[in-house]
Amino acid sequence: VGPVPGTTRVNQEGSAGLFGLIDTPGADAVGPVGDRERDIAFTAARDADFLVVMFDAGSGVRRADRELFDALMALNKPHLVVLNKMDLVKKGDRDRVIDSAAENLGIDCSKIIDVSAARGDHVGSIVLAIAQAEPRLLLSLADALPAYRSKLAWQRIIQAATASASVALIPLPVADMIPLLGVQTGLILTIARIYGFEITIARA
Repeated sequence: VGPVPGTTRVNQEGSAGLFGLIDTPGADAVGPVGDRERDIAFTAARDADFLVVMFDAGSGVRRADRELFDALMALNKPHLVVLNKMDLVKKGDRDRVIDSAAENLGIDCSKIIDVSAARGDHVGSIVLAIAQAEPRLLLSLADALPAYRSKLAWQRIIQAATASASVALIPLPVADMIPLLGVQTGLILTIARIYGFEITIARA
């Protein structure tokens, strides 16, 4: 890494134990070098299980970035949109920068996670967002990152509460019993797995 754009020319791979990370070139340069870097980045993206699509908050998301974003979305991979270097944005401009990025990408601003990798601000939110975007990773994340277990559990509790509230709107008496039982049972089993507890008959 470095302060000069274009520092990453080839894929940089590393292992986080649970998963491998690949940092690709930016894929937004022009000319022959840019074409080569784009090919390198897209080869990695096609082989990846999950994409973290990162943009620079300092320079903002340009309308030209929309073509690149749409090409990545065409891969149909689970993904997150991250706006990095928020430490370079004035506090009063934060919402404007996020709204502008969302508009230029054609997504809702709630879908963007703003972080500062240099200061570590909101980086943990990426872990929680990955678990929410790709539920198959939930248990693996809980096993590999015990410090996040309570946050992962609360994430599931909120989802279950929202689902229960929707079921409660059913106007027929007793009709909500089976769906609510399913939601609550699923919640208990998920929390048990997050914390590594086996659900025995005695514990149930």
